[in-house]
Amino acid sequence: MSIIRSVDVIFRWQDKLPHLNDTAVVVIDTLRATTTMATILERGARSVLPVGDVDKAFRLRMSNAHTLLGGERNNRPLPGFDAGNSPFDYPESLVRGRLVVLTTTNGTQAVERVAGAPWVALGALVNAQACAQAQMAAFNQGLIVCAGTEGMLALEDVLAAGAIISYWPHDVRSDSAHLAYALYEQWHENLFEGICRASHARTLIRQGLEADVEFAASLNIYSRVPKRQADQWFVAE
Repeated sequence: MSIIRSVDVIFRWQDKLPHLNDTAVVVIDTLRATTTMATILERGARSVLPVGDVDKAFRLRMSNAHTLLGGERNNRPLPGFDAGNSPFDYPESLVRGRLVVLTTTNGTQAVERVAGAPWVALGALVNAQACAQAQMAAFNQGLIVCAGTEGMLALEDVLAAGAIISYWPHDVRSDSAHLAYALYEQWHENLFEGICRASHARTLIRQGLEADVEFAASLNIYSRVPKRQADQWFVAE
């Protein structure tokens, strides 16, 4: 009996979701939450927890003084936090062995939106191939949820979704998956140039964060995937 697979893409976390039963969900916020969380784990953090609420992040640190707080609102680090939302904010010397709580404008809300799914991972260009392989191995039904930017579609997230889709068989892709792949196919030879077409990327560059944009355009530099555990924290596997 042949295995029936399928993969779909949701372009904004606010959009209607299909039933999440027996679905492997990858959440994408290329600029910058999922790129940064993947980096935090690669640099030796024990686990990372995305939360949507700033007060909740502070409460988590109060319960464990060893917890590191990171996050942003409107691309700026938050007062009282240890770091922002840049991958460069988290050197190994800071994060190794630590628990890290991250709250951001879009990406962490997207993760909370899919809390009911049985399998959730964090994806970006930096780990696209690993995400696709883990997702296909987890369940036949795959769903990629793009965070978007303040309720709007984000080109960079669709581009990263297309990179993940590129490893799925052609005949199992939904219409939205084909659209994401078409965008990736257009820019796969120059991902930085493609991402720079995104309005959010242009905003970050104007704010002096071009290095973050360039880093987020790095394809498959990580071979592990941040996966949600039973306690809701994410660990790289």
